[in-house]
Amino acid sequence: MKQSFFSFYKVILILLVILFVIGHTVYFVTSEHNIYYWDYDGYWRFWEDMSVRIAHQPYKAFKFILGSINCNDYNVLPVVIPTVFSLLPLSSRLSYILSISTFYYIPVILLFSYIFCNFIIKDQRSIGNWTIATILPATFVAFWVPTLAGYPDICGLVFILLAVLYQFKFDIGDKVQIKKMIVLGILLWSPFLLRRWYAYTVVSLYFSLPILNYLLFFDKTRMWPKLRTICIAFFISGITSCIFAFIFQHELVHRIMNTNYSDIYAAYQSGMSQSIASLFNSCGYYILPFFLFGIVVALLTKNNKQKVFIIFCLFNLIFTFFLFTRTQSPGEQHNLPFALWILFIACYAVTWLNSRLSRPIFSTIFIICMICALGYVDQKSLFDRNSYTELQAAFLPSKHLPLRVDNYSNYLQLTKDIEQLAGNSKTITILSSNHVLNDEMINTISGQKLSNHIIFASQVDLRDKFRINPFLSDYIIVVDPPQTHLGEQNQRVITIPVNNLLQKINIGKAYEKIGHSYQLDGNATAWIYKKDRSFTHDEIFDFLNQYYQYYPQWKSIYNQGLYTSFLTAHITKGDVYGGANIDELTGDIFTHPGDNTPTIIEWVLKDVPKLKIQSTNNECNQQDTIKILILADGLASKEVSIPHGGDVVVDMMPWQNILSKMVIEKNKSSGCDALTISAVK
Repeated sequence: MKQSFFSFYKVILILLVILFVIGHTVYFVTSEHNIYYWDYDGYWRFWEDMSVRIAHQPYKAFKFILGSINCNDYNVLPVVIPTVFSLLPLSSRLSYILSISTFYYIPVILLFSYIFCNFIIKDQRSIGNWTIATILPATFVAFWVPTLAGYPDICGLVFILLAVLYQFKFDIGDKVQIKKMIVLGILLWSPFLLRRWYAYTVVSLYFSLPILNYLLFFDKTRMWPKLRTICIAFFISGITSCIFAFIFQHELVHRIMNTNYSDIYAAYQSGMSQSIASLFNSCGYYILPFFLFGIVVALLTKNNKQKVFIIFCLFNLIFTFFLFTRTQSPGEQHNLPFALWILFIACYAVTWLNSRLSRPIFSTIFIICMICALGYVDQKSLFDRNSYTELQAAFLPSKHLPLRVDNYSNYLQLTKDIEQLAGNSKTITILSSNHVLNDEMINTISGQKLSNHIIFASQVDLRDKFRINPFLSDYIIVVDPPQTHLGEQNQRVITIPVNNLLQKINIGKAYEKIGHSYQLDGNATAWIYKKDRSFTHDEIFDFLNQYYQYYPQWKSIYNQGLYTSFLTAHITKGDVYGGANIDELTGDIFTHPGDNTPTIIEWVLKDVPKLKIQSTNNECNQQDTIKILILADGLASKEVSIPHGGDVVVDMMPWQNILSKMVIEKNKSSGCDALTISAVK
């Protein structure tokens, strides 16, 4: 009878937790404004795209998934299974967040409680312990925040927990079991497969899991043979993980091995003390006493299984955190595995306290109080828009409220006005990069209607450097005061041009403020600027010199190729296929004539004695050509024909330092007329 009631209670508890997760997700998402951007937006768009691909072209979708896994730092695999939720008659955003909560967060809760209650604590049939081990992860703000923000990263915890659970099931040191170690190798590879940054946790687990299994199944009569067997077994597991990584992710692995992530993520590095503070702000300092108490109890307990497991959690927390923070400070999604180990230790402390209560009524009161306290933390952190009191700020997790802004109607009006200005062919750049305003936010409000009109500007100096293409846009939106998310010292690519436009100096002289102002969140004001003319070389020189005083190494980049010449350009795109933009890495120009009208580049060439014009498509009719006409007032015109797949070097000395025009026109067919234009010394 007791066993039957216990089983019934567990079923009810699981159902209540599932309903809580779903209700919590629905309430949060429906409280938000439609202003999603960056990481809030990124995987959601992947999810939408994959939902369409899988529904209409499943075979091509499968090939696309494999290609994404192989090449991309942020591959689409985490959102492939959740695309099932796109069939629900709900809004896209709600369906997406529900899919993550259901497919990843709920399994994490259930796996956590199952591992804890079946393998860590003594009393596996304690209703109180099952309740504690289920409610704690279900109300853990550190798990909720990235999930509600749209990160699918909690998916990695599913496989970490499965790997931990799997090694609990059998004595790996008993004998080498190749099939089981291959399975474990796949489980340990899976977090890295899903999210690249889990590599640090995988490395840590390959150090700690063999020791955990050895000590859990310790046999002093077979100490050395078991140790040798475990080493062989985990070698097989490690080789399996490596083989699968190289088979399915060889391009990504190659790029990782040849990339200094400490350099490119320098703007996201804030020091060890701030990284630790970030972790406990994510979890909430209220958990710290339980975390510390759990370590003390574990060190004093006579139960070796509990002691070994808590030390295992502590090792993974410290070692993984050390590895990760050598590259960058953790964000809210990166804190997930660290939070997992902290929660295991805290849960151990709470269940230990519960077990010391002599009467069931005291245990019931204790658990009710715990649930109320966790509910209070959850509500204050995720839903209460009132600022924390000093005491609350000291103990509760950092707030992560539903995404909302003041003056939302002004955001809608700004987006509507931008859409009207963009029309069919105009381009827009938004020089702002935080929660007040950014390009992704405006695109989301427009329902992605501006995707082909927004030219995305640089946001982080050392990562993006200075991008040329945005400053050929027809309109630029700026915010006063300039808005950054990493501070001016890391985002001068935003603040310098914004100040130039607001003060109407150097490149700012080429723009005219139009329309009215838009009062945004945080007392910031947005303005729309229209580009009235091309920049002069003097304006560009003054503008770039502002960067060179902070980044002198950039001078050798932008003083070569066609960077500065292209900044002086006025582009008239040909219809259908027409266009021209610069490769931000090489300084080469990619261009294409229109189907019925030419693409025209008007510019002032400086220090570009020769141009190499090359057809980049050699699959079409070799008899066809692309016509280039070079014009300038007072000079004879020059006509050049570029054969498909061929190239021509043109002497440009007669057109130095004067306004010239390059007319790019099809001959017979424009379908394969892509060109690359590069400077030749």
